[in-house]
Amino acid sequence: MDNPLRRDVAELADFLAQAGEIRMANRARTALDGDSSELESYLASNELWGGAGSVADQACGADRSPSRRRLESLLIRLGRGQVSRGIANPRTTTWIEAFERWTRGDI
Repeated sequence: MDNPLRRDVAELADFLAQAGEIRMANRARTALDGDSSELESYLASNELWGGAGSVADQACGADRSPSRRRLESLLIRLGRGQVSRGIANPRTTTWIEAFERWTRGDI
């Protein structure tokens, strides 16, 4: 597995833990501790990029708090890296586009 993706997942896991999202942080760390196929599976999972209950949808709350905005920034970078390497969930691009619009203030 590519080091930039590992680095991004490690940063995401650390941030999630600091934000009190312990279950989500532990899952990301478990994926990092596994082999490449386990990490790739996590990267393409609904747990990370799905709907209700996913990291993308639910971590750090639904409001536009500084914590949530930081999470979205991390996910934009991680998601772009995944898409460029062909390791993505069908929803990854949709989430990236939504986060970018929200960051620009389009929504």
